[in-house]
Amino acid sequence: MNEIMHVGLTLFVASALALWNGWGLARLLLPATLQPWRPLLAPLLGYTLTILAGYWVVRLVGGLRPALGLLLLLGGLLNGLAWRRTGPPNLAAALRMHWPALLAALVGVAIGVAPLVNYGYAAPIGGGWDVENYWPTARYLTHGPVSAIATAPANPLRDINADPPRIGLTLGFSVWQGCVDLLSGGEPLLSFAPLLAWLRALGVIGIYVLLQALFELRRGPAAFGALLAALNGLLLWTSFFNFGMQLAAWPLIPLALTLGLAVVQPASGQQFHTLIAAAIGLAAIPVAYYPALGPIGLMAAGSGIVTLWQTPLRWPLIRRALILVLMTLVLAAPTIPDYFAGFKFRYSLPLTTLGLFRFVPLSDIVGLTLFRLREAPEPLSLFTWLAAITLAGFAGYGLLAGPQRGRWFGLLAGAGGFLLYLRFGAEYHYGYLKAAAYVGWLAGALAASGLQATLERLPTRPQWLRRLVAGGTTVIIGGAVAFTGGRVVADHWSQPGLFANELPALGELRRLVPAGSTVWLTSDPRVQGVTSGLAAYLLDHAVVWGDVRTGYASSSAGEPDAVADYALLQRDEDPTLWGYADPPIWSGGSYRLYQRPEGLLSHVRLVQMVDGGQSVTISLSANRLSLATPFSNQEQATRWIQLQTVTLTPAELFIDGQRYAVPAGLGAITIGPLTTPHTLAIQAGATPIQLRAVSLLAIPPASAGEITHSVALSAASVADGLRVATTITMLNPDSGPLVVALELWDRRQGTLFGRYGLRFGPAVTTQPATVAIDLATGASAAYSAAGEPLPLGVQQGAVLPGSYTARLWVGTDQRALLTPVDLFAFTIDRVGGITLDWVAQYPLMAARIDRPLQPLAAQFGEDILLRGYDLLAERVTAGDTVAITLWWQALRSNLDERSMMLQLRNDRDERIADADGPPAAGGRPTSLWQAGEVIIDDRRLAMPANLPPGRYWLVVGSYRWPSLELVTLRDASEPVWRIPVEVIVPDDA
Repeated sequence: MNEIMHVGLTLFVASALALWNGWGLARLLLPATLQPWRPLLAPLLGYTLTILAGYWVVRLVGGLRPALGLLLLLGGLLNGLAWRRTGPPNLAAALRMHWPALLAALVGVAIGVAPLVNYGYAAPIGGGWDVENYWPTARYLTHGPVSAIATAPANPLRDINADPPRIGLTLGFSVWQGCVDLLSGGEPLLSFAPLLAWLRALGVIGIYVLLQALFELRRGPAAFGALLAALNGLLLWTSFFNFGMQLAAWPLIPLALTLGLAVVQPASGQQFHTLIAAAIGLAAIPVAYYPALGPIGLMAAGSGIVTLWQTPLRWPLIRRALILVLMTLVLAAPTIPDYFAGFKFRYSLPLTTLGLFRFVPLSDIVGLTLFRLREAPEPLSLFTWLAAITLAGFAGYGLLAGPQRGRWFGLLAGAGGFLLYLRFGAEYHYGYLKAAAYVGWLAGALAASGLQATLERLPTRPQWLRRLVAGGTTVIIGGAVAFTGGRVVADHWSQPGLFANELPALGELRRLVPAGSTVWLTSDPRVQGVTSGLAAYLLDHAVVWGDVRTGYASSSAGEPDAVADYALLQRDEDPTLWGYADPPIWSGGSYRLYQRPEGLLSHVRLVQMVDGGQSVTISLSANRLSLATPFSNQEQATRWIQLQTVTLTPAELFIDGQRYAVPAGLGAITIGPLTTPHTLAIQAGATPIQLRAVSLLAIPPASAGEITHSVALSAASVADGLRVATTITMLNPDSGPLVVALELWDRRQGTLFGRYGLRFGPAVTTQPATVAIDLATGASAAYSAAGEPLPLGVQQGAVLPGSYTARLWVGTDQRALLTPVDLFAFTIDRVGGITLDWVAQYPLMAARIDRPLQPLAAQFGEDILLRGYDLLAERVTAGDTVAITLWWQALRSNLDERSMMLQLRNDRDERIADADGPPAAGGRPTSLWQAGEVIIDDRRLAMPANLPPGRYWLVVGSYRWPSLELVTLRDASEPVWRIPVEVIVPDDA
């Protein structure tokens, strides 16, 4: 099923489930004062019953499957009883009476899922990492209770969420999501964003009922107040930032206030069974989100005090309120120990900042201005000033002359008191933001009350005056709030905040990797974090091994020498380091998937230096490798060992007394056949060698010796005060040119201190070079071993406070082909003082560098092969520059002079732009190519700013220079290779 179609299915199933579980409750338990709003309160009650009962089951008994079965059965029994007592539902009458509320809710849903329509696939819309909690937890709960999560197959996300209370995760949202997924046949990735939008809309319906039932607003003003809540930009941003727990409790705010105040009233005929509905709504709050108890409790207390003061029958009200509290505590009983098991501890930790170090202004809270996490508050424009004055005026008039003014005072006192505590007591920016999103609707709702009071006091004639006031107010306030909400949608319109480069490609893992398989998941720092979390989630049907850090925590699983059925590696990693081999069986996003090679039994990634005279012992059994004690398994078998080695000069190893020649660079040595059990004694000669990896094989390896098209290097940083000199020694005999760069970033804040790059051509001997950076001044220089200056490309950033790390980059202009390593770190304090924290040395590293992202075998003429290309974006914007890397290989030496063609052409084959020229910007002309050499050719092509959107071609070819004779593509219908690209219009066009 199309993923976008599943958005509609998710919304339908969520609505149907809520109505099924709530219709009978609403008919049987609501007090008479709320009977007119039974159709709207039914889905709210059904939602609360589902998460509360589902929580009890998964917390104490089993998974969501039996919970859902029990809920559907209970809902059916209640519906049958209600039908018998009160008659069938009247859908037509409900639509006629409450269509404004449904329209406001529909608007809320529409803007909540709008970005997904543009993406064309399911994704989390914003940038919050919390999907690492919600997605796996919902999946796990569909299979078993909370206690069974820890026993699920190995997975980093299992380890994060094995005991949800201890990590500060309430289960309400995951219970609801799991139930909807079971009924719709979907999964959390597909249902997550639609359900957040649905919950916002459900809260909008609750606000409409609250305004009508307790604050006596007519249908029009109540719908206006509800619509402003649906459009509120801060609440929408909160939804887009993936705050599932907060959104799970959002509908409970108006529901708890409505039911709580309605059922404690000692009205004539008010029976105690009506307290059950309110108790269910209140007990669901800690199931959804403990912190919601703060604003809801204070708002309810404020309104309750006013109600108590206004009623003459105070003791019956107090008695019913106490009974309600007691019933709520009974229904919410498991949440009390859960709080002390984890949440209390979480709240004792330093306050979360989310990178937010300012308090959200009032204009953001009420939805008149746009909140952006990394930006300062925006000033009010002339129009928003007018809207702010209008909003304040009508809200003030609502307090003075609107209906139920006392309740409004109580409600505002509770909400305001909570915000004031977070603002001046706790001084908690992040908590203030989330609480503000909860209470921002009050301003619009109170303004709607003031608007109603104003219209009631205007004369009925002329009618145009009343219409002018109502229409003008709607346009001024509603237009400003709607404009801000639209800008929030626009901020998230182009691509998801998370996984933009990974979805939907990684969804293929569900199909490619059989359930129950073992998968080795990479620990490469380029994908560590939330990207690793996505991969781990999409592999939760398998057993995931590796030392993996996701966005929130690290996890380790699998034996050190284990070889999984599959390996999911970062796309630039050398698979042989992990025991696998090219080609991958699948590529997508930042990853490549490899399958276990035939005959490979065990593999250990050593990365261990052995200097002259040092030795390493490796024990092997029939199926295992170990660097520790020998195995007790005495099974005899014939096996082979393959060692991967790295050295900058030719060297030698002595293995079981036999001499083995070690080639310079990256190489492989085969040892065997051997009879297990066996212990290998490996001793280095005079030259230092890195033992990179060792494999145990049941069959002889296909090849050994020098591994061509690879680079070996060492890197060491040395400090002299704040001057750091990094010496890089490279052996790169048959490929290049390569870019070697030091990138100095504060990655937490995204601040660049500087990027310093050198370019190394191929050479049969080692090439030393030093990059010196003065951290105090930013001055930099590069020089050779002889002290001669070398050209150094510098991109200077900003000297801002932060914690910076210098990361070594080796590869092309666009890709790091060597897993980046950190060479030194320093800190800049708030007054500009710099402290060098540490420096590091890496004696030997290696990488294979003949691995284009798009492999090809396109031969031009008799002597040049296009082995592939890297094009990091197939959709480009007019006016931007296309970056592409071409990977050429010489089939023979002594070529004549050639120029390489890179042209942008339209469907009529008209040339629009070009970046023709010698390979590697003239750094490696074809006349110098040697047979077998791989040439890395980085190119940039500027797109015309006025280029119409549509499909174009990047045309790649070669021609002789200076004759311009085209060297044609062999065995092809065209003389050139074509790469399709799509040109899009700039966002601000």
